[in-house]
Order: sequence, then C-alpha cells, then structure tokens
Amino acid sequence: MLSLQVKEHARAQHARSVFNARGADVFNSFISGSGLTKCQLEGYSFTWAHPSAKKMSKLDRFLMTNGLLSSFPHISAISLDIYLSDHRPIFLREVIVDYGATPFRFYHSWLGLLGFDQMVMSTWNSIVLDDSNKMIRFKKKLQILKKRYMVDQGMVTDDILLSKMDLMKQLHDVQSLNNRDVVQK
Repeated sequence: MLSLQVKEHARAQHARSVFNARGADVFNSFISGSGLTKCQLEGYSFTWAHPSAKKMSKLDRFLMTNGLLSSFPHISAISLDIYLSDHRPIFLREVIVDYGATPFRFYHSWLGLLGFDQMVMSTWNSIVLDDSNKMIRFKKKLQILKKRYMVDQGMVTDDILLSKMDLMKQLHDVQSLNNRDVVQK
C-alpha cells in the first residue's frame, strides 16, 4: 500500500490553483507503468486546502497493487475533516456489508405434494449430531434439511409433469370446442 501526494492531469480536480500539466503527465505515466491503481476515495472532493481556503486540490491518494485489490475487493478510502494540517486525513478501510443468510422460503403448496412430508421426516430422523447445545443442534438440522431439499429442487417428479401436461391438453381441447361453438353461431 502506498500513499503519495498525487497530482493528476485533471483540471477539474483543482480549484484556483496553478496546474503543471507536464509534471502531471510524467507522474501519470509513472503510475500506469508501475501497475498501481487508485483506491476509491469517498468523502470530501479535495484533500488539500490553502489556509485561506481559496485554493484546493485533490493531492493525496492511496495507490495499490492489483494483488492487494483482489485480496480486499471492498477496500475504500474516506477523506476526513481538516483538523491540524492543511491536508485532510485519509482513512483506509474495508467495508463488507453482510445482511445475513438468505431466508428459506416455505410454500404452503409443498404440503400437498406427494411424498413431501415423508421426505422431511426421513431426512430429519436420519440426521445424527453430537452437539450438546439443543439450539445449535436444531439449527444445524434445519441447515442440513434445507441443503437436502435444495438438491431435490422442488420435488417435481415425472408423474407430476405428465399429469400437468395431460390437464393442459384437456384444457386446450375444451377451449377448442368452445371456440368452434362460438364460430358456428
């Protein structure tokens, strides 16, 4: 990780300050040639301010290798308030937002599927855990049951598909007869 005073070739990032385009080009070519990338900067737009606040610039950056970014993909930098210096301190952080496990959905219609209750009961009774804590054992059993159910992916059998296709054909035949009657009238 490398923190440098970076002067980039971007006039929009300088407010009322003298911009050295040649120096910025040399520095930018050095950065691109070294394989470093900028860390996403959040917070204030400018990292340096003249004491009179008439001149501001985005000088300070965190430059990192791609290896570091692949190891910490959620890394970012935030510029903080100016306190003792004319430079804003930059805080490097990794923020990973975890909203927890995806909830397991249970549909009432599953109870009507043939063999669903037997699958649940046989799976539940076949699970043997040695955990002494009953709540942890209950949680682990639910996790195992969920995994086994996800493998079955809805319990749709060939018989159910054939009966559905037969019902769809019967419905189509009834609709065809109904349409013929309407045309003949």
